[in-house]
Amino acid sequence: MRHWKLLYRLSCLLLITGCLVNCHSSQGTYANKPKVTQSDLEELEAQYLVYHLDDETSRLYYDISNELLMYRKPDSSGTYYSHTKIELKVIPENSNVTEYSDTTLQDAQQQAIVKHIKGSFNFKLKAGFNYKATISVIDYNKNTIYSQTLNIEKLSTETRQNFLITDTNYQVLFTSYFAPQQSIYIFSQRNNIQHLEADAFNSDFKLAPPPFSNNVIPKFNYKPDSTFLIHKHNNRFSLQIPTSGFLHLKTNSKTREGLTCFVYEQGFPKIKNNEQMIQATRYIMAKKEFDKCNDNPNKKAAIDYFWLDIAGNNERAKELIRKYYLRVQDANQKFTSYQEGWKTDRGMIYIVFGKPTNIQKRENGELWTYGFEGNPMALQFAFVKIINLFTDNDYYLERTEEYKERWYQAVDMWRQGRIYLDR
Repeated sequence: MRHWKLLYRLSCLLLITGCLVNCHSSQGTYANKPKVTQSDLEELEAQYLVYHLDDETSRLYYDISNELLMYRKPDSSGTYYSHTKIELKVIPENSNVTEYSDTTLQDAQQQAIVKHIKGSFNFKLKAGFNYKATISVIDYNKNTIYSQTLNIEKLSTETRQNFLITDTNYQVLFTSYFAPQQSIYIFSQRNNIQHLEADAFNSDFKLAPPPFSNNVIPKFNYKPDSTFLIHKHNNRFSLQIPTSGFLHLKTNSKTREGLTCFVYEQGFPKIKNNEQMIQATRYIMAKKEFDKCNDNPNKKAAIDYFWLDIAGNNERAKELIRKYYLRVQDANQKFTSYQEGWKTDRGMIYIVFGKPTNIQKRENGELWTYGFEGNPMALQFAFVKIINLFTDNDYYLERTEEYKERWYQAVDMWRQGRIYLDR
């Protein structure tokens, strides 16, 4: 079925690839905007990374899946082509002056192949400002545009975007989380420092309490458990990631600015073993069930029994397991901060309630709506953005007792063998 789905997308799919046949960049005011429609129903799988080369120039790296994008066959040659543009719109904070950069890319292929397309392009960006950026992938074949927002910091030479992290094969790494004992390289052109100070933190963070809880979440303790130096060699820093916790790398002891490397289990953001499955199912388990699963030496038998018991049969249990842990994986990909995404407030709500009908981005947070605004049955969750030294993805939920009934309704539905908001 997946194969035929891809064949269909080829005939009526997108984007960019390592086999680029046409690529160019441009800078300046974008005058001829395409007649395309913003996609609110489909979310393009894409990662973006900004790296500052110097005080005048920065670089955008991209990693985009072509699964949602459209290819067309213009002739009888049997080759399908994409027609796509990546547009970067940058606005300095406290300003309405917009700068545009874009790259047009065309890909050709003869089979329906889902792949990740990686590349980069340079753009002009002056130092001394922080910026709000919108990155848009415009699919002209599909008449659809997919957009994401990104904060760009260029006030300082010591923040994350002044450093580029790669694996030992020099492949750019887009995330800030790594496997235990993974080896990485760190580069910086704009900041020509010779050593980094590494603050090591042994993390043991609790998962989010229910949305109606009145428990006070303790403030983060910024005092490191240990500190050491990393010296530059062959124009790069070499680092082996520790087995747990996270590292915050600084240019000097007088500043807290720098880049952070988080350590998560092998296979993250996916759930790879039965112990991880048990931990991530805590939101819909009673405490006695959770403790019983945790204490059982046969973790597989314990978690299998839990799902089979609430599902009633093997086929239904398999479907519940697939949907639940896919939400856990999505939460890890979207909401990971200094702790795994499934443990965060947004991760908790996403796993139990599913994908919101609408997410309203605000200056200081996000408002999630389930249902339609104005409907008395609609449910809303307000998340407040936290200024965090280590991550730009830290939010907490404004908790209230009013969520209690709806929370238990959603949990009970899972426990009745039904998937809450299955869509």
